[in-house]
Amino acid sequence: MLFSSPQYPLFLAAVFFLYGLARTGRWPGSAARVALMVLLADVVYVLLTHDVGTLWDPIGGTVLALATDAPLPAVARFPIGLFVLAGAVRLGLGLAGRHRPVVDAAASLASARAATAHVVHRKSKGKGRKGKGKGRKGKGRKGSARAPIPTAIVVSGDPAAAERISTWTAHALAAGLVGLGLCVLVGWRTGTLGAFTAAFASVGHLVYLVAVGFALGAAQTERGRHLGRVLILGLVSAVFYHAWAAGQRGAYQYLLALIAATIVLDYYLARAIEASERRGVRLALLIASLVSNLGILAVFKYADFFRIDVLGSGAEPWRLILPAGISFHTFQSLSYTVDVYRREIRATRSVIELATFVLFFPQLVAGPIVRATQLLPQLRELPLFDRDRAADGLFRILVGLAKKIAVADFLGDALADRVFAHPELYSSVEVGAGVAAYAFQIYLDFSAYTDIAIGSAQLLGFTLPENFRTPYRAASLQDFWRRWHISLSTWLRDYLYIPLGGNRGGELTTYRNLIVTMLLGGLWHGARWTFIVWGLLHGGGLAVTRIYQRAAARTQVLGLAVAVFVVGLALELTGLAPTRPWTHLAFTWAYAVPLWAAVTAWLESAPAPIITGAPRPAAALGLRLATAALFAGALAALAWGPTALVLPAIVVGSIVAWSADAAAVGPSSADALRWLAWAARRGLAIALVFAYVCLAWIFFRAQTFAGALAVLRRLGAGEYDAPNLIRVVRIALVAALAAHWFAPGTFAAARARFVAAHPLVQGAVLTAAALVLRELAHPTIVPFIYFQF
Repeated sequence: MLFSSPQYPLFLAAVFFLYGLARTGRWPGSAARVALMVLLADVVYVLLTHDVGTLWDPIGGTVLALATDAPLPAVARFPIGLFVLAGAVRLGLGLAGRHRPVVDAAASLASARAATAHVVHRKSKGKGRKGKGKGRKGKGRKGSARAPIPTAIVVSGDPAAAERISTWTAHALAAGLVGLGLCVLVGWRTGTLGAFTAAFASVGHLVYLVAVGFALGAAQTERGRHLGRVLILGLVSAVFYHAWAAGQRGAYQYLLALIAATIVLDYYLARAIEASERRGVRLALLIASLVSNLGILAVFKYADFFRIDVLGSGAEPWRLILPAGISFHTFQSLSYTVDVYRREIRATRSVIELATFVLFFPQLVAGPIVRATQLLPQLRELPLFDRDRAADGLFRILVGLAKKIAVADFLGDALADRVFAHPELYSSVEVGAGVAAYAFQIYLDFSAYTDIAIGSAQLLGFTLPENFRTPYRAASLQDFWRRWHISLSTWLRDYLYIPLGGNRGGELTTYRNLIVTMLLGGLWHGARWTFIVWGLLHGGGLAVTRIYQRAAARTQVLGLAVAVFVVGLALELTGLAPTRPWTHLAFTWAYAVPLWAAVTAWLESAPAPIITGAPRPAAALGLRLATAALFAGALAALAWGPTALVLPAIVVGSIVAWSADAAAVGPSSADALRWLAWAARRGLAIALVFAYVCLAWIFFRAQTFAGALAVLRRLGAGEYDAPNLIRVVRIALVAALAAHWFAPGTFAAARARFVAAHPLVQGAVLTAAALVLRELAHPTIVPFIYFQF
């Protein structure tokens, strides 16, 4: 199910109420609450399977059949479904109620804060890990010595019993996965896999009822409520992913079981790593985890690339289906075992918590990449519902849907996809606009997914890390990577760049580490040479920029860069430059990028001016109201005309919004002049960085080198007519630019007012926005771009 699907709001609402009813035992009564939760669980199941007839229990089977006019499920199955459900509920009431340990909330919160402080303190040192593993004298993190490891849960009651139950659960899950794997293997080898899959699907809801019933039973008791809530989240997340896998062919329908197998293996490996005091054993266990996770990623994502493109074997491609979100949940799982190995977190005792951490549905398919230190503590001490955070989550979901539906999908369909498919049909200006359109399309599409994911998690009380901070406002390439796909860039920094040596081995080693990290970051996106070139462009740009940022005599360095550029350009103009396309491009990059890096480093170095004037809140409020009126007028003109007013309204509205922020700060005339001078200098740096990023996006978007070269040739053709940039396309481009550069203070003020508004006002805003987005939506649901990674 896609976040932009009309069914997702229904799914999220069902999960919200199902999870909310698991929070408390007060209302309604136990029997009524269980019945309502069963119905909600069936709603989740039907939304993902699209078949009411598969239901076995009489509660959901009857109600949903009547509500949807679907054929009533086979009534003869209802007694079996009711018996299985009742037995599972009773088992949950007894087992979880007796043995679930009690969580000390205050101690857990203090321990979680200690964990955060420990990680931040460690990262702030930036001095690497120099321990040699010689001795265990408790001095920091030397070797495998046990420093105090923060934990996010403190229990009382019967920890030994809870430990046994967690272990039995892991053993049972492992045995079930092994049995299922053997059945799939036998079915595949004997040609009976289709029949086995059909038989298994026919009882799929019955299996689902066992887990649902146990979770609902556990949630009815004070001691079992934590387990019930986590199991509910894990269960709906698993079904969320399986809904995609079930639509594939053959053995691919069991991809959820493959992910579950890696989770169970990591569960055992992490506990063994934590228990071992021998450095060699711990390292061997970590390598086993790396091989299992990266091995699956390598087979599904890179097998054909390395077999055919790299090795040139001439073999027939396997054409394996890439599991949805495999790159994201692989990195997420790796962060867990690596952090346990580093003694930064304790291995979780609950395989259910670990599975929920990996499969958590808001960020499962396309991130953000959440680390164990960020989500596992929240699963151990489940956060309470907060109305303001939930309202803020709804606002984020609304913004994400607007980015995706109103702008990103249109830019891709109307311009970017067409330009990259047939660049020879467009002029230089149109191709340049198409490249810029793709830059905004991929940002708005991916950040939209992140907004919806973070907002969905907030509705349930969870906090996910930010993944974007207006990246095209970056004045340097380093700043771009502090703003773009933050969870990936920080993951690469902490788990690849720093282990390679980071900046600890001298300048040449640092540049090598930067380039290798970004090259592998490009390869992470996909098995294509163009992705590798994209990574090399960013790695090389970061390395060259670092040289000029660290230069003591920047004026002389800038002069040297100018000289290199002049000589290189002269050689090119006189015909001495390489004539083959790719050597020519490499030569051009070599003499042009030093000047680009030197200029951006010089422009970025100007400090922001200090504002001394008094704020003017009344003027700020008036300007923000004028901004709202201008953008409302732009929407009205787009819908009913005259369309000639749309572009001026967007441009003037953006200027008024920035003026509102300036009034809120309160610059005097002198402050305004200083600010304008600084803004102009920074704006030029931002434009240069955006141009370089767009150059890299050409290789990211093109399927082949030939396609990228065709786009570059059209850019250099010198044709400036633009008949294909019709009015609505220009409006979409300006809207994307205005949305990205929209005044942050005005946006924050609108967000705060929505959160503080009465629920009826919030509902009216959400309804109006949904109606507008329905009119702007693409006729078919467009998948998110990062879904393919």
